Amino acid sequence: MTGIARSPPRFKGVRVRSRRGGGRRDMATRKSEDQERLIDRDLTALAREGKLPAAHGVDAAVTEVLGLLTRGGKHPLLAGEPGVGKSALVQEVARRIAEGRVDAELANARVVEVSVANILARSTQRQAAESFEELLAYLSRHPRPIVYIRDLPAALGGPLAPVAVRGLRTGGLRFIFETEPKRVQELLRSDEALAERLHLLPLHEPPTEKARWVLGRVAEELERELRLPIDPAACDLALRLSSKFLLAQRMPRKAIELLKETAAEAASAAKDHVGPEDVLTRFCAATRLPRFVVDDAMPLDLDETERFFGERLLGQTDAVGAVLRSVALLKAGLNDPRRPLGVFLFAGPTGVGKTQLAKLLAEYLFGSADRLVRLNMADYPNDGDESVPFGATWAPALETRRGELSALLDGKVFTVLLLDEFEKAARSVHDRFLQLFDEGTFVNGAGETVSCNNTLIVATSNVGAEVYRESGMGFTGARRAEEMVPEVDRRIGEAFRPEFLNRFDAICHFRPLSKVDIRKIAQREVGRVLEREGIRARALDVEVTPAVVDLLVERGYSPQFGARYLQREIEKTLTAALAVEIARRPLPPGTPVRVEARLGGRVTAVAEPAAPPPSPTAQLLLPSARAAPVKRRLDRKSLLFEMDRLVGKARALADSAGRPQLEQRRAELLAETQAPNLWDDPTRAAEVIRAFRTVEAQLNELERLEAAGLFARRLVREAKNEVQLGSAARQVEDVAREVQMAEALHASGATTQDTEALVDICASDSVEAQATWVQELATMYLGWAQRRGYEAVAVAEAEEPSRVVVRIAGPGAYGFLAGEAGMHRRLEDEKRQRAYVRVHRGGSLSEEELAYLEVQGRPMKSHEGAYLQRVRTEVTVKDESSGRVLTLTGATELDELKDIAARVVYGQGSNTDEARRYYLGRGARVEDPRTGAGTPRVKDVLRGELDVFIAAWITRPPTEPPAPGS
Repeated sequence: MTGIARSPPRFKGVRVRSRRGGGRRDMATRKSEDQERLIDRDLTALAREGKLPAAHGVDAAVTEVLGLLTRGGKHPLLAGEPGVGKSALVQEVARRIAEGRVDAELANARVVEVSVANILARSTQRQAAESFEELLAYLSRHPRPIVYIRDLPAALGGPLAPVAVRGLRTGGLRFIFETEPKRVQELLRSDEALAERLHLLPLHEPPTEKARWVLGRVAEELERELRLPIDPAACDLALRLSSKFLLAQRMPRKAIELLKETAAEAASAAKDHVGPEDVLTRFCAATRLPRFVVDDAMPLDLDETERFFGERLLGQTDAVGAVLRSVALLKAGLNDPRRPLGVFLFAGPTGVGKTQLAKLLAEYLFGSADRLVRLNMADYPNDGDESVPFGATWAPALETRRGELSALLDGKVFTVLLLDEFEKAARSVHDRFLQLFDEGTFVNGAGETVSCNNTLIVATSNVGAEVYRESGMGFTGARRAEEMVPEVDRRIGEAFRPEFLNRFDAICHFRPLSKVDIRKIAQREVGRVLEREGIRARALDVEVTPAVVDLLVERGYSPQFGARYLQREIEKTLTAALAVEIARRPLPPGTPVRVEARLGGRVTAVAEPAAPPPSPTAQLLLPSARAAPVKRRLDRKSLLFEMDRLVGKARALADSAGRPQLEQRRAELLAETQAPNLWDDPTRAAEVIRAFRTVEAQLNELERLEAAGLFARRLVREAKNEVQLGSAARQVEDVAREVQMAEALHASGATTQDTEALVDICASDSVEAQATWVQELATMYLGWAQRRGYEAVAVAEAEEPSRVVVRIAGPGAYGFLAGEAGMHRRLEDEKRQRAYVRVHRGGSLSEEELAYLEVQGRPMKSHEGAYLQRVRTEVTVKDESSGRVLTLTGATELDELKDIAARVVYGQGSNTDEARRYYLGRGARVEDPRTGAGTPRVKDVLRGELDVFIAAWITRPPTEPPAPGS
């Protein structure tokens, strides 16, 4: 078999003699190669190549291990939970040996990692023992060999254990072993000779402060490796999130891995730094936890949470209240990390929503109903059945030793574990769950510790449900459910032992549903049927009469089984009746279909032929060659003709912009970005990525314009009445304006050239109210960029007067925004606020333009800015020709901020005419005195709906040159 060292074949009476010893050397070479294949990793070789990261905070343990290896006699046994740093410690030992930072006794030592499990998997047990012995003999011929075995417990009781003991006794080899704390005593008791040769070295999870220090050192290494600054706040958040939520893992590995994954993602996205937001986004993506659970900045809206559960689970206010308390504990971080997230007993009759609430918990807390794991406890009614869910130690197959529960929980970090019909399981099965409920972990039959600290456990039970039936509950109950809860509790106490009930965080009582609740459920389910694709695609107008709903309620509910069979009854009566009528003959869109109950309880659906509606028309404003748009009333056919014309214009624009050439260029740049040596030259890599983004943005803009046209055309085609056609007409207006602007920009060449704009917004004076107006205008431009899918970010700011600079990147960005330059005046009652907007082209200034500018900058202590989340650099620019001086602070690198400040100062003499007036209060409106464009929707404009003004500016008539001699 591959990888197994074998003796050379012998033939009786025949001696094979090699010529000049070449055959023996070939055989020795092959044998050496076979032995090397059994080595998983040569750690010292990797260390010399710089492929082993440094370990932090383990100096004392490394020194102790090196001392044991130097003296010989005793071999270190590292005991610790996965993630506390055992492997990192051994790698640090290999690094120090490779760097020569050890005593002479260990100089040139070779540290190799060998897997017992891999050797056992390659062959039979006998062959594995032979291979292992030959490997150790091969390694012992090298000077100062150190064998690192991570999985020695896998050899216990097997053929490799005696080989390992002999290797320890000979003294020619030095070993480092690794194991988990729970296996230590088992390992030491298994062989007395083995125990005598081992020195136990426990490793524990570091305290928070030490873990924070370790994470800081890792961040420094990542900054050097990726050339990407990492905010200290990002390290703190990675530590806090992993401590709070990743309870099944150990420090420092879990925090280090989160930070590394975040930094790698930020580097691949070409971000300028790694901040807390990046860590938060990565953590939510990896765990699929909703943002509101993870982000402390997002408050828990209890009313919204209660509404989420209340709308989906009717009539169970007490159970929903208990669940809300659990959600609040998790959000506040006050849940006990040594226990599961929550342990609940849902008690009540069948069919009242116990399982439904468990599914809702999985969806709300963990982002998907798929996070629910279900175990039917009625399958384990006998003593001894606990070996099925928890595993049987004596079973030959690993799957059976691990058990059903381990298999269900594999790979599910955050989940809801539903233990259905818990009372039907045997007492011995209940006893095995005591440890899980109390400690959040259990040990399966294979000896694996399975953590459920991030699991919410729900046990359901029908114990006590007979109380409601005995008292005539249901539609005709005389006693209130609250009056019977004490009797239900008494019967639950008889069914479960006190020490077992004490493990539950809450016992949630589910009451029988009232007729009002059942009717609401029926109406909700009927509504879901009417939203199915077969009805929506045909645009049928389906009416379900109240008599049909009444019939569904009567047939689908019983006091004994609750609403369990309601869904089945809906499918059998309502859905079947609709299917028959729809399939019987083609129904035109808008056909009314009435579902009604007939005598004898028969439900039928009847389609009524609809009279053809009058052809709808819609009034819309379409751009024209004049400054003012033309108001026209068009019917569907005319609108479709208009849309065909606009789609044709969009495609013509794409052709004239060289779309095939752009796509070819994008493919070439994409191939360059995926080259393995891309980052060998960071400057070239940045140029490639910028070029790729520019081409990608140009193609996206062309595709967006055509897609918008096709979407508007589909809306027109599917409109069935005046209201729908009016909505479609507004889409046509937007597309027409977009095409008009794109044509104007393309005619000037700005679409492909001016892909970046700096929008400089400065208050007219230092009054505090002006600063608020500057902030509103910055939000307006950021909103406009977001609507168009452009990149936009505030990059610099200044004080007295308030100022903020927004960088916007996208096809034609400068061409679109050039007309925004000028004074923007806000008028509200007696208040008057003014701010000046200047728009600068992208790109760096030429040497000639920089000749009169004196630019100086410095890094500064990172702090929160007035407009920017974080400020860390400062630049001052002086224009010697005009005497202007400007100081800007920003979050970018120093050279980048210098470039921004220089462009802002150089362009300060641009147009300051009045560009726009914003009237608030009575007679609210926004108008451009230069073009006459205006709109009454002030709030929409301040959210970024600027296209009406941009279109008017771009398509304005050319100004006539002054007459000669004037």
